[in-house]
Amino acid sequence: MALQNVNVIEATLDCTTVTATGAYSVLTIPAYTVVLAAGVEVTEALTGASALTFDVGTGVDDDEWVAAYAMASKAVGAVASSTPGLFNAAAEDTIDVQVDTLTGTVTAGKLRVWAIVVDCDGREAEEVDRDLLA
Repeated sequence: MALQNVNVIEATLDCTTVTATGAYSVLTIPAYTVVLAAGVEVTEALTGASALTFDVGTGVDDDEWVAAYAMASKAVGAVASSTPGLFNAAAEDTIDVQVDTLTGTVTAGKLRVWAIVVDCDGREAEEVDRDLLA
């Protein structure tokens, strides 16, 4: 049995847009979606700031998948592993990078934020049934 409706979604966060502590929404999670895992990969090393520490989570739990990741010491290709656990989005939500510590001004640095998601809303099944009946 093949997995259906499982996708990897991703977006790039340009860290030069990070100017203060707080939440930066990166990915939108549709309602009736289960997030199996999420995390980040450093795609451009941090420069300028001497410290940038963040979590990856949702509005419900700001460190659902990654807690206290210190980007300043990471090289390109470094990956923040996902904390085990599932997130069931009963309503639309976002995956956020929650900046806990920022010292200095970021002049360069990028993160690929990713999530493995399963669409559980059942729309495809209804569309298939309708198409067979036509």
